[in-house]
Amino acid sequence: MTQGSEENRQVNLVKDIFFLNIEDAYSEAAKQNKIVDEQGGERLQYCYYDGLLTDIVLDNFIQVPADDFIKFFSHNRLPVPQIIAISQDGVVHFNEMPADVIEEVKQYRTKYLAGYIHFDTYFVDPLLALNVAKQRNRVYCKHPTIDGLQLCYYRGELPEHSIKNLVHVELHDLVEFFILSKLRLPEMLEIPDELEDELKRAVREDVANALNDIIKKRAALIEQLTQKAKAQKPVIVDGEPIRIVIHTSRFTTVMQYCSRGVAKAFEKRGCQVLFYIEANDMEINNHIDCLSQFIDFNPHAVFCVNALFNNFFHDDVINIIWWQDSMPQIKNQVLLNWRQNDFNFSISPIYDQYLKQCGAGTVERQLFVIDEEVFYSDDNRQRQQKIIFVGTSYLMRIDFSDDWVQQVIAELVGILNRGGRFDEQTVTSVAERSSLTYEFVFWELLHYVVRDYSIKWLCRNSALPVEIYGRYWDQDPLVAPFFRGELVHGVEVAEAYRSATYAVVSHPCEINSQRLAEVAACGCIPVVYDCRDVAEKPHWDDYCLFFKTEDDLKNIIDNRLRPAKSPIVLAKNFTYDAAVDHFIEKSALKALLGKPAFGDCQVSA
Repeated sequence: MTQGSEENRQVNLVKDIFFLNIEDAYSEAAKQNKIVDEQGGERLQYCYYDGLLTDIVLDNFIQVPADDFIKFFSHNRLPVPQIIAISQDGVVHFNEMPADVIEEVKQYRTKYLAGYIHFDTYFVDPLLALNVAKQRNRVYCKHPTIDGLQLCYYRGELPEHSIKNLVHVELHDLVEFFILSKLRLPEMLEIPDELEDELKRAVREDVANALNDIIKKRAALIEQLTQKAKAQKPVIVDGEPIRIVIHTSRFTTVMQYCSRGVAKAFEKRGCQVLFYIEANDMEINNHIDCLSQFIDFNPHAVFCVNALFNNFFHDDVINIIWWQDSMPQIKNQVLLNWRQNDFNFSISPIYDQYLKQCGAGTVERQLFVIDEEVFYSDDNRQRQQKIIFVGTSYLMRIDFSDDWVQQVIAELVGILNRGGRFDEQTVTSVAERSSLTYEFVFWELLHYVVRDYSIKWLCRNSALPVEIYGRYWDQDPLVAPFFRGELVHGVEVAEAYRSATYAVVSHPCEINSQRLAEVAACGCIPVVYDCRDVAEKPHWDDYCLFFKTEDDLKNIIDNRLRPAKSPIVLAKNFTYDAAVDHFIEKSALKALLGKPAFGDCQVSA
């Protein structure tokens, strides 16, 4: 490839390019040039080309038909090329991509990518599968905020490659492959238009039959494995550690991090832990794989957050469940199949009540905890005089077109503004004056009012700089100017707390929340909505600042108030080590270990 000038070469080095000549594109892509993206990270330079599909497996070498340039980039999130390369008389000329073309792509993306338009797909044409896999499209995974990397399955042959979402499965191998695979099943079949109609029908029929067989054979194998697991008694061997299985999912946010923290705490006590979670954003929880690993591991105990699934446990398997949210499984008030070795822990009296309505016996209290390796105070860091909040706005959960919803919100806001008490009787009375259920008023509307209106108070009155992090706050005109985007739970949240003097903690009926523990552990002063009149103790009166009204909040900030004692001391009560000691002490694990809940998890001879 001959280039017009050194200046053109410099432009070429740092930007993504659309080539009208495939040879030019390949020559440049093969160099694997690195460029810096908008976030400051380094990635490969993309070399797009107009031409036929090829079996070249370079990640950054992608076919884009010139006639469909805008349509192509409107349907994915690939970087739009800033440069167009045109060959003339053996010389490649690099020109800026017209600004109106880039702008048109951006406008169409706003329309098309507002939802999910891609699906995990089985491709009859391997070259098309290769080209689509390189685009790394995202697919809907039945979760409001967590999606997946598009899987591109293909038949036929391709060169050896390292594109992880490009998976070779011949048609006749579909059933055998997917019975055991943790990868998601294809939801779409892509057949070349030029194939004969009869052949197209045959392929569609073969794939449909295969998917039906997969479902049936999975169900049969699950039943076999369930019975095998249930019959398998956990074996205790002198000198060997206690084995614990911890199930979780990437489709949880806080729960998966909590489960990891519990796993680490059990491991520190000498236990052997099987931590079961999807390995990446292409997997789902295939119950066959889960059961197979469970049987091979033969655990003495199982730990889970927010779910009872004991149908494949031997009676001797100890099952510890930590309820942290109002899950449908316990809110439905349907009797559940409890075993003698099922031990329930919950963060709140509300969940205790749900569990007992489902037939659970004793429920122990276990408050939220924090990861001390992430949430800690840094004495060497200078704090800014500012107040922050980290959490989601509940605005998007509210249907403001509903007259009853508007009426109830108005009543709740009135009670909030005058510093009223949100006890069960008050909320019940509000609900009974409407057509809405108590559950809806409490979980949706009351939580919205206390959370969102306390943040409105903050933004309206603060004499300190305010920073709001989370989701959907940009939809509230009052809060939007203070919105700073979303933070990844963990290090980013902890860094935000360590940077601030104050952080708001707002809940209608709980003082002992995970947010309180995280704020306090980072040495930030918790400014807490005062629900002590309904919340379970301890209230940590000396470690927090409390506001019941807008004036209370304004007074705290205006006068730079401070609690009597350091909030860091409070946080020492919210550790994973302490929680695991509590789980052991209040379950059959204590008897199994044959010693108090201090020491290692070895069985004495």
